[in-house]
Amino acid sequence: MNNRKQLAPEKFRAQLNLLNDGARKVLASGFGRKMPADRILSAYFRENRRCGSRDRAFISETVYASLRFWGFLRQYLPENRRDEVESGNIRLTGKELSALLMAGCFIAGNQANAAAIAEACTMPQLPHTLNNPCARANQMAVYFGCDLKLQDSDLLPGWIKEMLPDNLDKENFLKMLSLRPPMWIRIQSDDPESVFEELRSCNALVSPHPVIPGAAEVRAKINLYTLENFKAGKFEIQDLASQCVSIVAAPKPGERWLDPCAGAGGKTLHIAQLMNRKGCVVAGDIRAAKLDDLRLRARRAGFPNIMTKAHDGGPWKGKHQVDGVLIDAPCSCSGVWRRNPGAQWKLDKAEITELSAVQESILENYASAVRPGGVLVYATCSLFDEENSAVVKKFLSRHDEYKLDPFENPVNGKIAPGMLRIDSIDGDCDALFMAKMRRVR
Repeated sequence: MNNRKQLAPEKFRAQLNLLNDGARKVLASGFGRKMPADRILSAYFRENRRCGSRDRAFISETVYASLRFWGFLRQYLPENRRDEVESGNIRLTGKELSALLMAGCFIAGNQANAAAIAEACTMPQLPHTLNNPCARANQMAVYFGCDLKLQDSDLLPGWIKEMLPDNLDKENFLKMLSLRPPMWIRIQSDDPESVFEELRSCNALVSPHPVIPGAAEVRAKINLYTLENFKAGKFEIQDLASQCVSIVAAPKPGERWLDPCAGAGGKTLHIAQLMNRKGCVVAGDIRAAKLDDLRLRARRAGFPNIMTKAHDGGPWKGKHQVDGVLIDAPCSCSGVWRRNPGAQWKLDKAEITELSAVQESILENYASAVRPGGVLVYATCSLFDEENSAVVKKFLSRHDEYKLDPFENPVNGKIAPGMLRIDSIDGDCDALFMAKMRRVR
């Protein structure tokens, strides 16, 4: 989007002021209070009704680009300024902040916005761009007069690089981290073509997954939540890796399942769909408001086999065992950093240890809920072994009534030995870990 050509100079300066104001709020609340950028920006746009659709797009694109490449941008700052920003104390001058935002656009490959900001702020002319983000980040280092040699690994804090699992393709992981992810949808209708037709009528690019039924990649500049087929419950927005969890769980029609960490219920809905709307899925969460969202989604799609029940997070108190339990455990969310850019700079190492203890506790609380012969599925959107395989191995060491249950990887058809991590490179999706355990007695 070439804002400079589309807007008169005084209007673009007003837009740039809105951008700087919004960016300050995102940095302050993001680093200071660890709030996600999308929530901060949503609140900012609600407070600033003068932001039109063009303003919102420009601000969002620029802020997200800067967060995505914060690992590069932070190194252009003096150490004291960097420490201030990362503690939520934003004392950057308007010129400093504009320069960082311009650099974020440049590194992301959005040269129109970068050039517009540079011209409005009377910065020197930008160089001709090279062909990848890291190369462009080094161009910016020269532009700012910084003696730096940046690498893709600078997109992560040092301690995180040390904790990445050995079997992760780190080179491809870093490349994927610098790319915006596509949106994935899951069809909940017997007529997927009508959903695709509506999307294409809005100039969306739709690519059904070649293997996973009902999954489709969508690249669009429209708000999918406003479409009639979404309002009718004919599709849900759900990442491809997330869809794989319910497929691996393989619920059967007429069974009874528990989803005690259901949240807004994407996986709950998918399980209910895979059961042909027969049987029952009991969805719970300690956050009652999340279950309100799930009830709305289930009602919209006409699912008669979903029940909701808030709980206190303690041990399971049910009277009757169930055929399956899906534990979509709270985690570091390191596998969704592409959708929440910059989050890696807000994560503390101690949080992972704390989360793993919570994850172990949830598994313990629901181990007795599964009937003999039933299935217990554990999933996180984390990259770290400490939250994934280590949690499962500790659980199995205490529960010899459970065994890992091999399953087919939904993405490529290969047999996984009971545990699997789907990485972004596997399907241009989130990274997600899952383990399937069978109760043998």
